[in-house]
Amino acid sequence: MLKLSSTALGFAAALTLGACSSPAETPAQTAVAASADVLQYVDPFIATGGHGHAFPGAVVPFGMVQLSPDNKSKGWDWTSGYHYSDNELLGFSHTHLSGTGVGDLLDILVLPFHGDYAASLKSPAGRPVATYSHADEQARPGYYAVQLKDQGISAELTATERVGVHRYQFSQAKDAQLLLDLGYAQNYDKAVVGFIRQLDAQTLVGYRVSTGWAKLQPLYFVARFNQPFQAQLYQDGAAVKGTLLQTEKAAAVLNFGDLRQKPLEVAVALSYVSIAGAQKNLAAELPVLDFATVKLQAAAKWQAQLGRFQVDAGTDAQGATNKTKFYTALYHSYLAPQLFSDVDGRYFGADGAVHAGQHQSPRYTLFSLWDTFRGLHPLLTLTDPGRVDGMMHSLYGFYQEQGLLPTWDLMSNETDVMIGHHAVPVLADAYFKGLTTLSAQQLLDASLASARQSRFGIDLFGKYGYVPSDLDVEAVSKTLEYAFDDHAIARLASAAGDTTTAAEFSQRAAAWQQLFDKSTGFMRGKTAKGAWVSPFNPIYVAHRTTDYTEANAWQYSFFVPHQVDAMIKSYGGAEAFVARLDQMFEMSSHMDGDVSPDITGLIGQYAHGNEPVHHVPYLYALAGAPAKGEARIRHIRDTMYHAKPDGLAGNDDLGQMSAWYVLSSLGFYPVNPVDAGYVRGTPQFQTVTLQLDNGKQLRILAKGDRQKPVKHWTLNGVELPISVDYRQLMQGGELVFEF
Repeated sequence: MLKLSSTALGFAAALTLGACSSPAETPAQTAVAASADVLQYVDPFIATGGHGHAFPGAVVPFGMVQLSPDNKSKGWDWTSGYHYSDNELLGFSHTHLSGTGVGDLLDILVLPFHGDYAASLKSPAGRPVATYSHADEQARPGYYAVQLKDQGISAELTATERVGVHRYQFSQAKDAQLLLDLGYAQNYDKAVVGFIRQLDAQTLVGYRVSTGWAKLQPLYFVARFNQPFQAQLYQDGAAVKGTLLQTEKAAAVLNFGDLRQKPLEVAVALSYVSIAGAQKNLAAELPVLDFATVKLQAAAKWQAQLGRFQVDAGTDAQGATNKTKFYTALYHSYLAPQLFSDVDGRYFGADGAVHAGQHQSPRYTLFSLWDTFRGLHPLLTLTDPGRVDGMMHSLYGFYQEQGLLPTWDLMSNETDVMIGHHAVPVLADAYFKGLTTLSAQQLLDASLASARQSRFGIDLFGKYGYVPSDLDVEAVSKTLEYAFDDHAIARLASAAGDTTTAAEFSQRAAAWQQLFDKSTGFMRGKTAKGAWVSPFNPIYVAHRTTDYTEANAWQYSFFVPHQVDAMIKSYGGAEAFVARLDQMFEMSSHMDGDVSPDITGLIGQYAHGNEPVHHVPYLYALAGAPAKGEARIRHIRDTMYHAKPDGLAGNDDLGQMSAWYVLSSLGFYPVNPVDAGYVRGTPQFQTVTLQLDNGKQLRILAKGDRQKPVKHWTLNGVELPISVDYRQLMQGGELVFEF
């Protein structure tokens, strides 16, 4: 349990400042300094409508701070705090989730306003609310702005890694006021205790401890202003005297007087360790409060991150639209995992304690592994290999602190959302690509701890060789995903020289064969006694109460990415397998039962808006029919991704949906994210040049009509098989697709 010590209250001695935890600039970042401006093609409003669950606010790549506007939640599609259909602003909070199916965070709300705050608490909204128009909004990487015309206030936001920076202009002859609200909470989040202390006429410090999807979330802050203020503190909605307050719902209203000729600039530095940590983060990242400079620096960071890709999409309108889709997908791919440690390396661990940095790289959090093991992490190994080891040490550190690898790590909390233990393939992928300093034995030990626990049907899987449907829910999906994870463990065991464990987990990796019903051609539930579950309806869905996780039998029956040849054989060979894939894409999209809102983006029974099928279009290539897969990939790119607010077919899921588009636009995808291979697809663009971190370039060229089937692909003049190895790509050169 978290103890609110004197350090937590901000009274302890300052922490010893260690090495800066931001990664050093890579050759790729240096090389893109003079590249063409790509930020013009990023639209942060994409995926803020529909079911995308993205936010439009200010953030830098993998940053701790996501400073973004919040609307009043009206349901599931407001999990990021914002939805494009809305026009009522509650304020700007400093932490947001991008594209998740569950809502949390939204910490430390700030709202500029005029008027009587106490009166607003008695209004129907129960708080001050401003209205706005999308015509008065702007968003680009590292920057957000909106005009609140009914209040005569303009608001601008930008950020460093750990500091949110605001700038407000008040045009009315009224007192300029700012609400800082620690009790504000939406979605799953709930404030437990808030603390505010006024240090001087221009500084507040404090903390907010909340619970929700992540059960224990302590967050500390220091807020510094460029103008002096008079503060009125509020305890659970009632005004109180003094300059210090601790209560469940703490808030402060700051009065700056007439600011018509003076822009108000605000810096809010965060730390998950202590107030002293937030103060050090502020001193390191923003020693001088200067909004304009931070805004330029944030744009430069995004230019360095995104500008390593240079795309030739032609000069027509469709080419420009495709570039917008591509660069925005890249942008969304670089929001998580997010930085979680302070500038001195200290971080809040999975055991609820504060730890000193034990590794040269920073600590990261936000690992939506059921989603991101499929495409996002393999994308980061290509574009950000220098960050990968820090992320792997973050996963391994979670294991050291908690005893298990994380399933879904949210602010160093295990949320136990989704199935599988997919930190294992992510760690194995990094190991086999040579991107982590962790040893095979370390990774094997951590993986075995997760694979031999007695929860979530894992013990049943070990006992029966599959998860019986009469003993657990989501039994088919769990069996398939545990089998894939066990394939990764078998490979790690071989690398560690443990032949006994390698043999055991190689056998477990074939568990999918226990549930393949040749008579129906589906992965199907089986009881503990070995009987098929009946009745059986392959288009039936019951959200997490049936044999499939957020899916039906069609959408899970092809999840054998590690043994594709054996799966094809089980269907009766390549011809029959391809016919089965065709049937999936071409049949009716109707589903029976309680259809989950996650099952979206339907093409037949293929559901691109959810992750279990993301590899399926590439199975055509592995079955000897690449042209059919290429046609499916083009169709998905064109119909499931659009350059508009409701432009995604489903939740972005911390970048997995976006990563699929990026990789599929380059022309390849990791069907098995453990074997270091990328299966051939078809490129979106005529030319893409990727500046690699090792100083080399990978130039992807498309020769001929890209609407036609690929005839050949070569790397530096050498013909490739149907897939290309990671290490080959990292050598750079020219990857040529001929049509």
